[in-house]
Amino acid sequence: MSTPATVAPAYRRRVIATLMFVQVMAGLGHGVTFSMGSLLISELLGSAWGGTALALTMGGAALWAVPLGRVVAARGRRASLTVGLSLGILGAVSALTGAQLGFAPFVLLGFLLLGGEVATNYQARFAAVDVAVGKHRGRDLSLVMWATTVGAVVGPQLIGLTEGIGAHFGLVQFAGAYLLCITVQFLGILLLQFGLRPELRPSDKPQRERIRVRSNPEAVFAMVTVAASHFAMIGIMSMTAVHLHHHGAGLGWIGIVISGHVGAMYALAPIFGIISDRAGASRAIVLGVLLNVTAAAVVVIFAQSQVGVLVGLILLGFGWSATLVGGSALLVRVTKPAERAAFQGRNDLIMNICGASGGILAGPIVAAFGLPILAGAMGILVLALAIAGPLWVRAQLQSKP
Repeated sequence: MSTPATVAPAYRRRVIATLMFVQVMAGLGHGVTFSMGSLLISELLGSAWGGTALALTMGGAALWAVPLGRVVAARGRRASLTVGLSLGILGAVSALTGAQLGFAPFVLLGFLLLGGEVATNYQARFAAVDVAVGKHRGRDLSLVMWATTVGAVVGPQLIGLTEGIGAHFGLVQFAGAYLLCITVQFLGILLLQFGLRPELRPSDKPQRERIRVRSNPEAVFAMVTVAASHFAMIGIMSMTAVHLHHHGAGLGWIGIVISGHVGAMYALAPIFGIISDRAGASRAIVLGVLLNVTAAAVVVIFAQSQVGVLVGLILLGFGWSATLVGGSALLVRVTKPAERAAFQGRNDLIMNICGASGGILAGPIVAAFGLPILAGAMGILVLALAIAGPLWVRAQLQSKP
């Protein structure tokens, strides 16, 4: 078992490298299955169900976040990350089986289980902090996030290839992506068994008592900020492929848009990490909010333009990244090491519940009113919470004896 104060530099580098590789594999998996999932379920149940792919995946991430956090406290990071990726493999198998049988419940169950892979993807950023030197927490956290860029950008570009492989094996349309998902997550599990030895934990003294979230208003603000950004991002992203498909875009262009968006979610993470370390986590959060609001405005104004939607989704990815890095760094700064895993699990639970809610609401809203209305509402929500949040934190801190 290792903690930041005791690990050797060589071990620290090996842990970061392992986590980065796992993030590449995770990015490949969900980079292709996110877009194909919405198209697959729309094919089976209709376009109003398009948002349920991401909604259930985020719901699954929320469902597994706290149990995986408990595994961290009891067994360590390697065990927790392995369990999360294993759930993702089971989810891909379920979705693939459901697609072949034309049985939507199996597909929906698969999305829920795939949330384990997403929870692993998010948890890995905190695993990087476990070995980070204090002044480099934002940098190391963001480097692990950045590694997802490789898989996230390449993944959607493999849509055509996975469809060809699926057709070769007699799979139905949109099902081949899950073969790739199974393969890359298995590779991630193998590397974890070697790269995270000895076991990694956030603290020598795990939290024994239940945490009181409300007693830490700065932690609450960090979690709410991340959750609001995630809600907006998932809501808009979940229906983008369906929106573009209905406006005549081919699978190639849809892949480019999703690649651009998911790549933007991680590509500049190291820069946002440096901003967080040097200027403060709050500055990174403010930057993320401004980017999110700008992205929403672009989608509202240019919803009928395929290029306009691409630009809006790229800005949305940047905004999400800055907010996640800043919010995560703030959460680490304002919590004690012994309670950190519990707060991190609670953070990811709330974040993914909000993501699932965004995906669930997005389908009916876009079906009834269109993507611009959805994007406008999301932008207003993010801005309102960003303004009200610091005022609430200040009032709570001043009221303490």
